[in-house]
Amino acid sequence: MSRAPIKVSGLVASGKVAAREGEDQRKPLVGARPAAAPSVVELPSRVEPAQEGESSAASNEKRPAPPREDAHKIPIAQIVDSPFQPRLKYDPEEIDRLAETMDTAAHADPIKVRMVNGKYELISGHRRIRAARSLGWSEIDAYVEELTNREAQAKTLLLAVGSVGLADYEYALMFATALKEGLCKTQREVASYFGQGTVKVSGCLDMLKLPAKIIRMLDAKPDLFGYQTGAVIKKLCSDYPDNLADIERGVQRLMEGAAQNSLKSWVLQAIKGQAERDGSEPNLITNGRRLIFTTKISADKRSVVVNCKVPDLDIAAFEKHLQAWLELQAKEVSSSAPDEIGSGTL
Repeated sequence: MSRAPIKVSGLVASGKVAAREGEDQRKPLVGARPAAAPSVVELPSRVEPAQEGESSAASNEKRPAPPREDAHKIPIAQIVDSPFQPRLKYDPEEIDRLAETMDTAAHADPIKVRMVNGKYELISGHRRIRAARSLGWSEIDAYVEELTNREAQAKTLLLAVGSVGLADYEYALMFATALKEGLCKTQREVASYFGQGTVKVSGCLDMLKLPAKIIRMLDAKPDLFGYQTGAVIKKLCSDYPDNLADIERGVQRLMEGAAQNSLKSWVLQAIKGQAERDGSEPNLITNGRRLIFTTKISADKRSVVVNCKVPDLDIAAFEKHLQAWLELQAKEVSSSAPDEIGSGTL
């Protein structure tokens, strides 16, 4: 139990206790705690709630908090985007809805900026700035903070988490940046740092390993598909490396409005159709639980393509066994076959 402050104003008044020079005699001498000095840079240890267009019912019931005393108006014309902002695209309809909310309230929650080369660089509030510009505002409330480049990068990334409409691909770029810049060392640290699940972190980062053409599609449309569909695409690329064109066409269909859950079936059907046109369908070789090899006869019936589907298989040992089998088959070839080696073709 904390001890109650000792009131000494009466003792001072009676002359039994002397007041310190220059001290307010009405202020308790015991039990008072000095207020902590505000930090110049406040990097949140946990993700702050999204301030822009929060979608939950609880968030919708909240009224905008009044600006802190240190917030003041700055000219919108002098505000620039952060180079650390992970968002690639802004949904015009979402910006319009946010602008309507801001117009109704006649103000917006203060944005956060820092001064860089005479401009106000955004830390948070990229959507609010676009909404304010659409409304024709010339000024907006802002907190101006003093941050180094590294501090600005860390804070900008953290405050982007949970922002409305941030796509899994944009999360992937954000997670990759955190690893590259040393903000985190492992995927587990990334998950803890951004308050995300390890499955999502791993899945999002795997999106960056997709073929270059598919990555370019994501750059153009970050919300084209999520990390779960990305895992399906990655598996298709692994299982059917010779059918990358079919897989890319399947992803292109998503650009045209096809449903994500239709991708796998469409690609498999396209691969089957291609095999039928080539006159050969890949043979699947499994161990009863997983796919190990696929084999396919070429259209000219003169070669067989073998694809290994297990990354840790000893290919050198496999080739040695295959060579031994081929040598055995060579000995069994009819002696009546043309001697091509003797004909000078080699």
